Amino acid sequence: MLIRFVTSNFLSFDSEVEFNMIAGSLKTHKHHVYNLGKLDILKGSALYGANGAGKSNLIRAIDLFQDLVMSGIVPKNIEDKKFKLENENNDKPIFFEIEFQAKKKIFSYGININNNLVTEEYLYESGINKEDKLIFERTLSRSKKPTIKMAPKYLKTQKAKLLIELLEDNLLKNNELLLSKHDSLKIKDITDAINWIKDKLLVIYPHSKFTGLVQMLSTSNRFKGFANDLLETFDTGISELSTEDTDIDKYFGEDDEKLKKEIISDLDEDSHIVLPSDSGAVIVTKEDEKYLVKKVISYHKNSFGENVKFDLEEESDGTQRLLDFIPAFDLILKNKVTVLIDEIDHSLHPALLKTLIQKIMVDERMIGQIIFTTHESNLLDFKIFRQDEIWFVEKDKQSGSSSLYSLSDFKPRYDLDIRKGYLKGRFGAIPFLANLIELNWNDDYDEKEERI
Repeated sequence: MLIRFVTSNFLSFDSEVEFNMIAGSLKTHKHHVYNLGKLDILKGSALYGANGAGKSNLIRAIDLFQDLVMSGIVPKNIEDKKFKLENENNDKPIFFEIEFQAKKKIFSYGININNNLVTEEYLYESGINKEDKLIFERTLSRSKKPTIKMAPKYLKTQKAKLLIELLEDNLLKNNELLLSKHDSLKIKDITDAINWIKDKLLVIYPHSKFTGLVQMLSTSNRFKGFANDLLETFDTGISELSTEDTDIDKYFGEDDEKLKKEIISDLDEDSHIVLPSDSGAVIVTKEDEKYLVKKVISYHKNSFGENVKFDLEEESDGTQRLLDFIPAFDLILKNKVTVLIDEIDHSLHPALLKTLIQKIMVDERMIGQIIFTTHESNLLDFKIFRQDEIWFVEKDKQSGSSSLYSLSDFKPRYDLDIRKGYLKGRFGAIPFLANLIELNWNDDYDEKEERI
């Protein structure tokens, strides 16, 4: 479970900012709170802010941080991600820190990167109400060599001590994370931490396409039932979601003959190849000596109550966007994962989005977390969210830097119309609305009328 994420000197974030999922002492929506023993964590969060305020930059920060851990290497272009509106920031490091629960332990992992080098890296077991326990700490010496400090319990053997010495001497490059050496270190806490960061964070962008929908629908009756039950609650016109098998020769035209032959040569019995498509993906398989293309299709009822087949490309952008979310919602219902969605309102009707979020937040079976950015003010409703689940991102007009703060910082009354307060600027984080009269639209229109 994600507890908090901290960053500085990244994109529009100059000074250190913190986003957290720590629950306050509120009594509302008690089923929105997960107890981690020493800490209460929230199940959801909505981030609001004007265009360009930095909402998406928080998602990008978490996404880049995850990519760093997954690759184990600092990307060459990372210096371009520094805050650019202060010259002195060129010499400052980019900083990321994440705190999370994995395997019933709470970990804090942080990294400083400057000039494409890892200048500091650390992993602690968080003590919450007591002192943190060191797992490892890595710094960069004046001679540009990594210095590694490990907890004494990991250095009980001569072999373990020798490995750390080798890592310091030449095995660990300055652009590599120590986490990337977890296979050699064989320390359970490090392995558990890296596995959580790799596997338990899912980022969905506005134009992300989920490529596993066809496989999930064709192999899991449980998921197929879940998807269709969910769709039934929305006014999409879809009566059923299913899959269809097409012979490979019918699917690929003459222009794709070369691609078809390459796919066939790579296919073995019971294997499959995923190919991207406009509506997500299709799967090419070999079954009973036949080459088949599996794709997702939808059915709509005609005036006689009969099912009529549609390709997903024929569905609206909003419906296709909704279909990209369904696997993620299934995931957080059954797994302790954190799903982050940038611009959740992209292509979705406000009424549909509100129904969707209400359905998620009210579901007491949910064991994961959902975090999303949005402009949709209709979701600013205490019947849906707690005060501490609503966050704002605002950009300073003078410095150009973004800041983060929670609605609970304002301590609003429970009966307050927070949507109206937000739109009036009571909590900040809304766009500056220019005086339309100054645009002289009417004068321009009058001139055109005279010419006509």
